[in-house]
Amino acid sequence: MVVTPLFSFSITSPQILKQQAMKALKTTISVTELQKTLGLWKSRKITDSVIPKLLHLYLGMTAYMNQEKVYPVDNFYEISIALAFKNAKFLTEAVKRCGSFGIVPARNTYGIKYFYSPLWIEKISSEELPEKFPETFPQDNIYNIYTKGNSSDEELSPEGDKPLEDNSDKKNITTPESLATAKEFFHLINEDSAQKAQILTPLINWFQLHERLTRKHACENLVYMVNELLIPYFASQARFMKSNHAGRLCWLTNLLKSAHGQHLLNDAAKDSRLKREQTAQETKANQRSNHPLNEFEWTDPESGMRFYDDEVEGSVNIPEDAPARPTMTAIWNVLSREWTSPQL
Repeated sequence: MVVTPLFSFSITSPQILKQQAMKALKTTISVTELQKTLGLWKSRKITDSVIPKLLHLYLGMTAYMNQEKVYPVDNFYEISIALAFKNAKFLTEAVKRCGSFGIVPARNTYGIKYFYSPLWIEKISSEELPEKFPETFPQDNIYNIYTKGNSSDEELSPEGDKPLEDNSDKKNITTPESLATAKEFFHLINEDSAQKAQILTPLINWFQLHERLTRKHACENLVYMVNELLIPYFASQARFMKSNHAGRLCWLTNLLKSAHGQHLLNDAAKDSRLKREQTAQETKANQRSNHPLNEFEWTDPESGMRFYDDEVEGSVNIPEDAPARPTMTAIWNVLSREWTSPQL
């Protein structure tokens, strides 16, 4: 899959318009109400490191809500990345445990179709909360994620973290079919001028601005990011194959806004920068090893231009019809059109 350079952009994303139009059910919250909420979370053994993450969701993160102002299951992974949960399973367990969110259950890995904050929408009548939460979680899980003797804000290392065995990540396997589908997804974006302007062009602009690149090199960064990072990422997600194109677009948009999306941008910029530096070094090495006429001059293998090094002038081009440089100190005289020696 090849992403062609993109230069036109002027369309406002529907996702941005949606966020601007969304308004909370309650625009203010009293100190007393907030204290009661935090007290409830403390009583349910929510740790100090998890409370700020839940508070973000409780107050409202519109970038991860749908038009109904709820957090759908399709956005759980991106939310877990944005709020630095270990994975989406830990996120949903925290939401269940705190008891402050509305939850609509479903028969999936998380047991949740979507959840929502009471500050944003009224209680949904069909809502069924899961049964007693404390007994459903093992000891030393996300609600007790600190080592003995350390601060409660210090999380266990990944090696010490034992999430529930029903971890959806284990089902995320890249297949030839999922890889082809992911490539086709970005191919469709590239073919649609509106989607290119909304998703791909801002990425080119970011590379050009933050890396101080030419437009050509910024486009090369985007091609690398899509082919080497984004396509493998989506191809490895089990639910990607079950989503339609609109759902995948929303997923991609939210991913690029998240901390993980910024990480992918930085990785693409760094890897592309190293690749360009390596190419430049290889080109220079090829130039310095190409002596078709004699050992006193070189020829660029790509352009065919002859040149030699001068202490004052640097790299000096040699006319195509000039005789071979006779010595290492010989200088080409552009007026007499012959080789001269400094000693003479």
